[in-house]
Amino acid sequence: MASGAEENGEGITGINVTPLVDITLVLLIIFMATAHIIVHRSMSLSLPKVANSQTVPTQSIQIGLEADKSINLNGQRVGLQELSINLGQMAHLDPGLKVTLSADERVSWGDVASVIDAIRGAGVTKIATEVEPKTKQ
Repeated sequence: MASGAEENGEGITGINVTPLVDITLVLLIIFMATAHIIVHRSMSLSLPKVANSQTVPTQSIQIGLEADKSINLNGQRVGLQELSINLGQMAHLDPGLKVTLSADERVSWGDVASVIDAIRGAGVTKIATEVEPKTKQ
């Protein structure tokens, strides 16, 4: 026995890809929402604690300065020169680029200042620093 389409002499001319696109977009949204959390859990930073802190928008470039003075750009280890070059290219494409700097509290202020200088030298003007709120005792 043949199906209805074959009885009329017509074959299947197209495949409905809408469900595939829907599933792909949902998975992409889930990945984007969890990537920020995964990156922050993988870095072992001991952030300084302050009494007055604000939340940072999640749509910013994440730069981490670890205790051993290594620099991470969105989870990828880079040097200071590479950081400046990469941020320069990103700032050229997006003039409103936002950068969040998370520096370990054991890192000296001079090292933090050199990273901030590299960020500003790349043309980024919107820089935030990440801290943790102090616990009330």
